[in-house]
Amino acid sequence: MKIAILTQPLGKNYGGIMQAWALQQVLKGMGYEPTTIDRRPTARSIAFKLTQIIYRHTMKAIGKRKGIFDSTRHMQHATRNMQNFIVQHIAMSEEMDNTIKIKKHFERHEYYAVIVGSDQTWRPSYSPNIYNYFLDFIPNSNIKRISYASSFGVDHWEYSKLETIKCQELAQKFDAISVREYSGINLCNLHLNTRAEAVLDPTLLLSPEDYARAFKLCDTSPKEEKLFTYILDATQKKKTAIKILEKTLGLAAYSSQPNSYFGSSESENIQDYTFPMVESWIQSIFDSEFVLTDSFHGCAFSIIFNKPFIVLGNIDRGLSRFTSLLDALDLGSRITSGTDADLIRLTNEKINWDSVNKKLDLLKLESLSFLKSNLSLKK
Repeated sequence: MKIAILTQPLGKNYGGIMQAWALQQVLKGMGYEPTTIDRRPTARSIAFKLTQIIYRHTMKAIGKRKGIFDSTRHMQHATRNMQNFIVQHIAMSEEMDNTIKIKKHFERHEYYAVIVGSDQTWRPSYSPNIYNYFLDFIPNSNIKRISYASSFGVDHWEYSKLETIKCQELAQKFDAISVREYSGINLCNLHLNTRAEAVLDPTLLLSPEDYARAFKLCDTSPKEEKLFTYILDATQKKKTAIKILEKTLGLAAYSSQPNSYFGSSESENIQDYTFPMVESWIQSIFDSEFVLTDSFHGCAFSIIFNKPFIVLGNIDRGLSRFTSLLDALDLGSRITSGTDADLIRLTNEKINWDSVNKKLDLLKLESLSFLKSNLSLKK
């Protein structure tokens, strides 16, 4: 039976790509045929594009334009390794950038169910069209509507009054709702008037052996490079944290990210803005002896591979994603604002991986049971 998956647009984030891949692997293992809907942001108007061009040329003329990287022209080149992974490893639909195209797609294809998730699919500011992520394009039909590990990204309500009214109405049509954070249960209850349960991010449903087999993982890093850093929002404070850990642990830091950040003037070489291969990112975590990250999926894969780690609190991106998972595994102390004392303390604190893995196994069983039972139930 065919299942459609609706998640955030893929292609610029390792974690987003891996959760999409993992959910497909899980569904294939259950005997289903999954396809991820390639929902893209709505195409920019010609007027917008012309305004961008004029702005770029004006900034360049007055000497205020920073860097050579331009997202409109260079993004496809920068993300080509990610796009190659998606093409090779994730079953995708055709590209769709509006509701009309999605409706026509579902008229042409017979799906048994639609799963919304995972990642921050229910965060309005992140979604191309928040109503699509509550399945407004599906008429009253026998298609199962399930949310798996959908995330609001934060622990407070970000919807407008109109969005709340419409999404509440659409949420009533779901056959089952699960969220990635425990705070999401409360948000569903208070604002969507629906019952929800918390489940694991799809990446955590697979074992380290699953990843090792799929990506042929083996230790490839130089012996002196064992401190893996995955930082989404680079700041001077986080750069200082890396230096502190290098000195405290006696390990050299390495990364698997572009050499230069978009919008910076760090390099005149467009290659420096290119994302490394997805497989290299996973291999880098597997190789490490210690991980420093401000990313949810950087944290998740550290747990999967049982790597000691520290999470630098990423308030702007939402802390509830971290605290929900870490508290459930009794790892809440691994998140910090990055003070020198905290960093040094956490490098010396040992993680009881036997205890963590037992708790994770129980959460896996509950999460897989949610999927299996709700997919098998007849409408």
